[in-house]
Amino acid sequence: AGLEPGQVLLLENLRFYSDENSRKESERLPMAQKIASYGDYFVSDAFGTSHRKNSATMVGIPAVIGHGCCGYLMQKEIMAYSKLLGGAPRPMVAIVGGAKVSDKILLLEHIIQQIDSLVVGGAMAYTFLKAAGYQISNSFHESGQSFGDKYGERHNIDDLARRFLIRARACNVEVLLPVDHVCHTSCAATNAPLITETPDVPEGYMALDIGPRTIQLYQKCISQCQTAVWSGPMGVYEIPTYSTGSFSIAKALGDATQERGLLSIIGGGASADAAELSGHATRVSHVSSGGGASLDLLEGKVLPGIDALDDKYA
Repeated sequence: AGLEPGQVLLLENLRFYSDENSRKESERLPMAQKIASYGDYFVSDAFGTSHRKNSATMVGIPAVIGHGCCGYLMQKEIMAYSKLLGGAPRPMVAIVGGAKVSDKILLLEHIIQQIDSLVVGGAMAYTFLKAAGYQISNSFHESGQSFGDKYGERHNIDDLARRFLIRARACNVEVLLPVDHVCHTSCAATNAPLITETPDVPEGYMALDIGPRTIQLYQKCISQCQTAVWSGPMGVYEIPTYSTGSFSIAKALGDATQERGLLSIIGGGASADAAELSGHATRVSHVSSGGGASLDLLEGKVLPGIDALDDKYA
């Protein structure tokens, strides 16, 4: 039966259908045409999936209908990132964490000319520390590994890290790496973690969060900036023993935003989760709803799901 005025038809998760993200347009198009036949207008509010190129819904439906506009959430995301990427107040700091340098290298290389300071935490910091000659013992790292770029070329992670640090100095960007760590013999909760006095991690231990002196160093950097963007946690925040670093970053961003108007954006994913758990998510300028989409935007990529809309601010 047809819908009556005021009624809503809610479909199940469309990603259950293989045609939704098929690499073949011949498979995506019939699905887009079918769903498009249910309505006259297309409003996209799914920023979190707007980076998916092969999507019958995000890209296919507006192409079939002939138009598309953004919803309120999408509008909020676009406006926030427009402020950040369209001449944000300086100085600007990028706070980058997470597990892998290879996951964030495109972000780092793109944003390096737009920032004044770079704060590095999470497991990726240990790859940089290893490249700088420090002992990281059993800490997670990518040292000695390689990864393939979009052209199929292999790159040594250590060389990438060293080249990036050299480039950062050439761009007059201050790079802050952890100067102390919260450690344990395994990635497990403990009431007595080891806190180092130097950037070196003792034999038999793994670093699982940034230490107290690093937190102070990073908070001071944030206090001196007018814009901050955060992508990636500082440690294993899911375990309370190692949540202090990430929660302290969230608090510093929230305090600066509320007290002096810092433009603060948290780029979705684990960073957003850590901010929510810390209780400071509502105190920053914007917490993104899309980790992958945020990362692509910060890497300078065009998001297909937004590009497909002819009215991005409706």
